[in-house]
Amino acid sequence: MTNITGIQIYDKMKDWQKQHEANAIKTSNALYAAKDDNTYNAIYEEYFTKTEEIGYEFDFMEGKDSTNEDDYNEQILKLGQGEIATMDTDGDGEVSLDEYILAETADLNENDDKDMQAEAYTMSTLLFNIIDQGLGSSDSSGSLSAEELASFYKNLDQFNLDENLNGYLSGEFDGKFNIDEASQFATFLINNMIKPETYDELKQIYLESL
Repeated sequence: MTNITGIQIYDKMKDWQKQHEANAIKTSNALYAAKDDNTYNAIYEEYFTKTEEIGYEFDFMEGKDSTNEDDYNEQILKLGQGEIATMDTDGDGEVSLDEYILAETADLNENDDKDMQAEAYTMSTLLFNIIDQGLGSSDSSGSLSAEELASFYKNLDQFNLDENLNGYLSGEFDGKFNIDEASQFATFLINNMIKPETYDELKQIYLESL
C-alpha cells in the first residue's frame, strides 16, 4: 500500500512550482501582445513582484535544521514519499514508468502540437531512467521508490546556476530549492547524462506514435 507520509509538503512544493509556472505563462502571453517599451517594463515589473510574492525559494525543512543529517534525511525522504503517494495509481508503493509519464504529462492537452507532446514524453521517460539508474539511491529495478525520488531532490538541493546560467552540482545542501534552478534541473540531468542521439531517437519514436 502507498505510504502517504510527506504528501502535504510535496503538495506545497508542487503548488509553489505551479504558481511560478502560471506567472511565467501569463508574462509570456502579455509580452507577446505588448506594443511598446513602457508596456514591456510594466509587464516585467508585475512578473517580478508576483515572483517575490510566491517566493523565490521553497524551504522543505519545515523549521528543522538542514545541517542536522537526521533531520535533513527525514525531510528529503518526505518529498520522495509524497511523490510516490501522488503518482502511485495502483497502490503498490512504487512508481512505474507508465505512472511517472502519466503524472509528468498530465498538463498536456489537445491544443499542444505533436512536437511538444513528444518532447514531454521523451523528457519524462529519460528522467525516469536517470532516477532509476543514475543517481545516489538508484537500483535499476524498473520502478521508482521513495528513496530514489528523495535522491533526485537531494541532487536538486545542491544544483546551482552560475552567472552565465550554467548548471553545476555544488556539494552544498541548505534544504531549499530556488525556482530558477528547479526549473532547469531536469534539463541539466538529461543534457549531462543522456547522449543527444538517444534523445532524438526516443523523441522520433514518440512522434511516430502520436
